[in-house]
Amino acid sequence: MSTQNWLTLMEYSAKYRVSLSTLRRRIKAGEIENKFSDGKYLLKDGPLQVVAVTKAEVETIAPPPQMSSLPKVEVSPVTKAVEPAAPAVEPQQYWLATQTLLHEIKKAYSLILQEKEEQMLQLKEEVADLKTLVRVLEEENARVKHLQPKLDFDLGLEL
Repeated sequence: MSTQNWLTLMEYSAKYRVSLSTLRRRIKAGEIENKFSDGKYLLKDGPLQVVAVTKAEVETIAPPPQMSSLPKVEVSPVTKAVEPAAPAVEPQQYWLATQTLLHEIKKAYSLILQEKEEQMLQLKEEVADLKTLVRVLEEENARVKHLQPKLDFDLGLEL
């Protein structure tokens, strides 16, 4: 199998700055294209694109059992005069619209989570850089303190 256009999860995570947990979650949900080879998941080399749920997939979800049990809303005579009557809509259409909106909300939530994970990765890198800088400065400070008595002696400043 050719892997020239496919990356391991670790490679993909490092290249596109997406957490491994996000990648695994999206693979499990079937939201991203992947291959499983030699015990490893491979992802197509390219920016993360969430696979959209098709209308057919939404229709496979069963609608609620008793749509006729929904409460009926009374319309006042004033409303009837102002608004034209809406055409009758089948319960299946409500269910489809609800599922479509739910999917869009989930997709938006996933994108927000991905952005937050990317921000967390950047902040973790900054923290690591700052820790390295602190360590270097502390080592330099210790080195200077170690040299201080010798400098005082050479300058004749010893008390």
